[in-house]
Amino acid sequence: MTEIVLKPISQKESSSAPNQDNTVQPTLSPKTKKGLKFGFKFKPNFKLSNLKSFFKTKKGKTVLIILSVATFLLILTGITLVGPALNLASKAKEIKNVRSTSLRQAVASKNIKKVREELELTKKDLQDLNSQYESLSLWGKLPVIKNYYQDGQRLFEIGNLGIESANIVLESVEPYQDFLGLSGGEESSESGKTTEDRINFLTESVEGLVPYLNDLQQKVERIDQLTKEIDIEKYPDQISGISLKESYYTASSSLDTILNLIKDGRPLIEKTSWLLGKDEPRQYFMLFQNNAELRPTGGFWTAYGTLEIDNGKIKPLISDDIYHLDSLFQSSIPSPRPIMEYHINVPYWNLRDMNLSPDLPTSLETFLENYGTIASTDKYDAFIILDTQVLLNIVEVFGKIGLGGDWGELTTEPDDRCYGCPNAFYYLEHLADKPRSTLVSDRKGFLGPMMQSILANVMAAPKEKMPALADAFLTSIKNKNLMFYFQDEELQKTAVSLNIAGSINNPEGDYLHLNDANFAAAKTNMFIDQSIEHEITPQEDGVKHKLTIVYDNPHPASNCNLEAGQLCLNAPKYRNWFRLYTPLGSTLQKLTGSEVQVDPYEELEKTVFEGFYGDKYPLYAESQNRVSVEYTSPVKPSADYTLTIQKQPGSKPIDYKILVNKQEIESFMLDSDKTLHIKL
Repeated sequence: MTEIVLKPISQKESSSAPNQDNTVQPTLSPKTKKGLKFGFKFKPNFKLSNLKSFFKTKKGKTVLIILSVATFLLILTGITLVGPALNLASKAKEIKNVRSTSLRQAVASKNIKKVREELELTKKDLQDLNSQYESLSLWGKLPVIKNYYQDGQRLFEIGNLGIESANIVLESVEPYQDFLGLSGGEESSESGKTTEDRINFLTESVEGLVPYLNDLQQKVERIDQLTKEIDIEKYPDQISGISLKESYYTASSSLDTILNLIKDGRPLIEKTSWLLGKDEPRQYFMLFQNNAELRPTGGFWTAYGTLEIDNGKIKPLISDDIYHLDSLFQSSIPSPRPIMEYHINVPYWNLRDMNLSPDLPTSLETFLENYGTIASTDKYDAFIILDTQVLLNIVEVFGKIGLGGDWGELTTEPDDRCYGCPNAFYYLEHLADKPRSTLVSDRKGFLGPMMQSILANVMAAPKEKMPALADAFLTSIKNKNLMFYFQDEELQKTAVSLNIAGSINNPEGDYLHLNDANFAAAKTNMFIDQSIEHEITPQEDGVKHKLTIVYDNPHPASNCNLEAGQLCLNAPKYRNWFRLYTPLGSTLQKLTGSEVQVDPYEELEKTVFEGFYGDKYPLYAESQNRVSVEYTSPVKPSADYTLTIQKQPGSKPIDYKILVNKQEIESFMLDSDKTLHIKL
C-alpha cells in the first residue's frame, strides 16, 4: 500500500492542547480521520495528480478495470432489469385497480357464476404477471435485493392460494345457494321452493361442508405463514399512492380473523343438524329486547317466547310479557347499586332488570339462575336474543306482515306520530304500552300471533325473496340486533369466537366500549342520535384518549301524562347511566358531563369509567348533552397499533370521527364492531 506521510504542523498552527510529553497532536479533519480508520494516510494537501499516478501503476490499472466493469454491469442492469421492473409495477397496479373492482362488484351481486368468471380472469392476469416477474430472476441472486425479490414470490403464491381458497368456498356453498340468497350457479333440485324445503335440505346435507373446511384451513394457514414472513418494516409507508404498511397490517389482521372463524366455526357447522332437530326436537327460548329503551345488553327485556324445531320444522310454543315472569318470581333481592342509585323506585331486583352487565352471557347466566327458581331452564338447548330492529328488517323484505286476527298489520312506512319512525315500531308500542281506560289482562297478546305470522312468511318465502331475507338476518347478526347463547360449552365458545354472543371481548391492542342504559325515560332512544369525536395522542407511557360524546334529541317530547291517555315515547327528560370499558390499567384524567363522581373500577377484565345524568342535568327533548372523557391507555404506541371499538347491541349507528395528534384520519358510522389499524 502506498503510504502518504502526514505533514507535521507546529504548536502555533494547532489549536490542540499539548500532551503530557509536550508534543502536539495535529488537528485532523473528519475526512482524514475516516481515511485513517480504513488504513489510508492522506496528506491534507493531497492533489488529483497523485491519483492519476496511482492509476498508471499495475495495481491502479487493475482497480480501474474493476471499476469499469462494475459501471458497465450497473448500466446493463438498469437496461435489462429496471425498465422491465417499472413496466411490471405499472401492470400490477393496473390489474389491481381493474380486477379488484370487478371482483368486488361480482361478489356484491351474489352471483356465483360472475364470481367464478372474475376469479378465472384474475388467475390468468396473475399468471401472466408472474411470468414477467420470473424474467427478473437475476434480482433474486443479488445481495440485499434478493430479499425484496423473494417477497414478490411470496405475494404471487399468496395470490394463487387466495384464488384457490375462493373457489373452495364457492364449490362448498353452491348446493346451498338458494338458502344463502345466491344465484348464478347450477340449480340444485334438492334446494326446493320454500324456506322450509331449504332448511330440510340443509338438515340433511350440512355435514358435507366439513371436508371443505379442512382444505380451506390448510390454504389460509399457508397464506398466513407467507404473510408473516414478509418484513414490512423494510418498505416505505406508501408506494405509488398505495398505503403499503396500513394495507399489510389490515390484511394480516383479517387473515387472523378468517383463520379463527374457520377453526372456531367448525363446531357450529358440525352441530347444525343437531340444532335443527334432526335426531330429536330442540327447544329454544327467545328474549325480546326493546332497543328503544336501551339497556346494557341492547334493550329492555320486554317479552319472551319459546320455539321447538323438529327436523327443520319450526313451531312456536308460547309467548308472554316479561312482567308475567316477574309476578311469578316475586323478587325479594335488593336491587344492586346502579339500580338503587340511578333508577326510580325499584327497590328489588326483577328478572326484567337483570341485564346490567354489558356482557350478554354474564347477564343471561344471572337471569337463568334466578328464572330457574320458578321454571326449568335445562330443557332449552339455546337462547335467541333479538330486538325491534330484527322485526323491522324482516318486515321490510315483505313490505308488510299481518299479525292475524284483529291485530292489524305491520309496515315500515314512516309514521308522523313518531316523527317519521317506522310504522311497525309505533304500532307495536301502541299495542304494548298505550294506557287503556279499562284493565287489559293480556297486554302483549299480539306476540304469539306476531311470531306465528313472521315465521309463516319466512318459511313460505319464494326464491326471489331469499337474497333480501338472507341480508336481513346477516345484517341483524352483524349489527348485534340478533344474538345467541348456548348452554352447550363448546357451542357457546364458538358463538363467542364468531362474535354472535354479545360478549365483551379481550382482543390484542387497545380497546373501547361505550355502554348506555336508559333508566325510566320511556322509549327515548328511538329519537336520540349520537356522535363521537375520538382524539388519540401517542405518549411514552401509553396512548392518550379524549372522547367527546354528543347525545342529541331533536324532537319534541311526548305527552307522558298517564291521565291524558297518550302514548309516551319521547320522554321530556332522558336519564342515562353510561360506562366506558377500557384496557385494564387505564388511568382517568378527566370526566365531564356527569352529575355523579364514581371512582374507576375493574370489571370483565377491563377498567371502567362510569357516569350518570338525568336528575340535575337530564337530556331534555329538543336539546343536546355532551360528555367528555380523557384517559390514558397502557397500550404502547407502535407502527402496528390497533384499536378495537365494540358497539353496544341495540344501539343506533353512531357518527364516529377519529383524530390522531388533532388531525382527522377517518370517519365512519359505527354500526358494528370495528378494528382500526393506525401507525403511531
